[in-house]
Amino acid sequence: MKKIIAYFLTPFYLLSFGLVLLLFQPLQWLAFHVFGYKAQQGMVYRLNWGLMRCIHIMGGRVDFRLDTARIPADKPLIFAANHQSMNDIPAMIWFLRHYRPVFIAKQELSKGIPSISYNYKCGGAIGINRKDSVQARQAIEALGKRVASTGESVCIFPEGTRSRDGQLKAFQPGGIKTLLQAVPDAVIIPIHIQNSWKLVQDGFWPVPVGIHLRWQMLSPIACGGLTGEEAVAQLESQMQTASAQVRHNK
Repeated sequence: MKKIIAYFLTPFYLLSFGLVLLLFQPLQWLAFHVFGYKAQQGMVYRLNWGLMRCIHIMGGRVDFRLDTARIPADKPLIFAANHQSMNDIPAMIWFLRHYRPVFIAKQELSKGIPSISYNYKCGGAIGINRKDSVQARQAIEALGKRVASTGESVCIFPEGTRSRDGQLKAFQPGGIKTLLQAVPDAVIIPIHIQNSWKLVQDGFWPVPVGIHLRWQMLSPIACGGLTGEEAVAQLESQMQTASAQVRHNK
């Protein structure tokens, strides 16, 4: 029965998702050219709220648990999450909006996607070419220097690519190590994502119903005094423990 319902609701979900993207393309343009960058970012936050809420059409739920009392206000922040699907990002942009997150993203997002590509170009996302390690390192170095002076935060997926089955991939330490060269006193805020991969396990046709999406903040990692390798090792250990707990509770 769930499969039948999924086939019926999926077109409404995909249509709504697409309409949100199309609607916010001109709204972003207008906000940016009339009111400036800050107004455009306000539109981006609303865009991602809308994209995130589309999941309710499929009977899904969003549970983002962020312990703000444990997030320091006087340190550069690196939000590091496991990566399961494109659905990871809207909730992170919305719920972390007070920390002004800047994403490290692949360059392929810069073209052809309404709203997303526009924000990529105007909103300050850092584009990396995953086939060009020199370009990627230079872009991340520039981002580290930027957040050190602007008070923005960084969002990064240390696995480097998404997991298609929910299993945690080995972390690639290069991005975080490069960031810490510019902001050695940063605090890493681990975010463990659960169930996002299930939305795309059938390639969007159909999108399953009743998926409970979870984002869980783990223990902050103060990087002052740690090497890049030590910081990444602590991060990966926390993520592995959280993932093991999820498997145990199934």
